Amino acid sequence: MELLELQNMWQEYDKRLSENTRLNKEILRLMLLSKPQKKLNWIQIKAGLSTLSPIVFVTLLLVLDVQFKISTYFYIGLGLFLPIYAITYFWDIRYFNLTRDINFSMPVLSIKKTIAELEKYKIKTTRIRYLLMPIAIIGFLLMIIHSIPISFNFVSLLPLFLIILVFISSMYFTFKYSIYERFKMLNKDIDEIEQLEKE
Repeated sequence: MELLELQNMWQEYDKRLSENTRLNKEILRLMLLSKPQKKLNWIQIKAGLSTLSPIVFVTLLLVLDVQFKISTYFYIGLGLFLPIYAITYFWDIRYFNLTRDINFSMPVLSIKKTIAELEKYKIKTTRIRYLLMPIAIIGFLLMIIHSIPISFNFVSLLPLFLIILVFISSMYFTFKYSIYERFKMLNKDIDEIEQLEKE
């Protein structure tokens, strides 16, 4: 009788221990999930704000009181600027919708696959955006500049040189730190969760 009671007590203790281990793993998993969830929330906020770019753009035009003169330059500029702006705005909306597709209740491998697709999409569209941006800038300048004086002295070329320098610096930092680092940290956090689930 004592042996049977001891065996029952042992089995009960073993059940409790297994349940405690399972609960501890689940708590740890939830704690680990909170890190990528915060990073994803930040990505979603930034993506959501980028969908408001037309409102910001029009507001800036109104505040700065930009004057457009309807001329040949204006139509050429509009033809260069508007299609590029429309395409990049469509990409912003698509990226925002892709960020909303990630659900941390899905299996970890599905989350990793969705994040990898999101990262590839962001890198591809950002590369193309940087290639198209000089054309859009030229188009916008043609829309607001009423006449194009041509003089090649240091003072007139300095602003152009600074614009090019800022553009190249922005491209470098966007790819080196903004996109790659953001997704690298997100993938690292997801790897930790995957490791926990394998144990």
